[in-house]
Amino acid sequence: MQVPQGVLERSTLLQLNITGNAGAYLDLLVENMGRVNYGRFNNDFKGLISNITLAEETLTGWEIYPLDIDRAVGKGLNHDISSIQSISTCQEPSFYIGNFSIPSGIPDLPQDTYISFPGWTKGQVWINGFNLGRYWPARGPQLTLFVPSNILVSSSPNNITLLELEKSPSISEKCMVKFVDKPVLNASLHYERSSEKLLTKELWLGHI
Repeated sequence: MQVPQGVLERSTLLQLNITGNAGAYLDLLVENMGRVNYGRFNNDFKGLISNITLAEETLTGWEIYPLDIDRAVGKGLNHDISSIQSISTCQEPSFYIGNFSIPSGIPDLPQDTYISFPGWTKGQVWINGFNLGRYWPARGPQLTLFVPSNILVSSSPNNITLLELEKSPSISEKCMVKFVDKPVLNASLHYERSSEKLLTKELWLGHI
């Protein structure tokens, strides 16, 4: 079972104490969020940039590889539900998948909409394999992402995939997102029209 240890970020936390048992594996997920090209962060390196030591011994034999997330999502992740471990925590990188339907036969549907993430922390979202972008409500400035009508269909269910990197809303297998008719740009607004869609946790990040 994977046990989250924490998040390192150049603007907040640069040191982290971790715990584990003898023989345990340490996985590091490096997220690319662009590079700073000015000031004291001009040399904006990513990943392992110096030796990693344990009890003053240098750890070697690291295996480094990219994760082609867009391709995996586009292919449906090729997940095997029977191999999924029981859910023990909501604080680990995980995929969540679900679907929603739009009524057919109505001339003005589908329309543009916005998706919000109540209770979610930070990650990426795809609809029908199209990457809508990153959600990070705590940082903003936008609390919703634009969903263009041309990626939606009414002839079949629309697939939605979330890669939550830090913490999902619930330890249960059911989580949800909301579709709203107006954007939320770093403000506490309430809308009369919204649609909630359930997502089911389907795949650990380590199973890609």
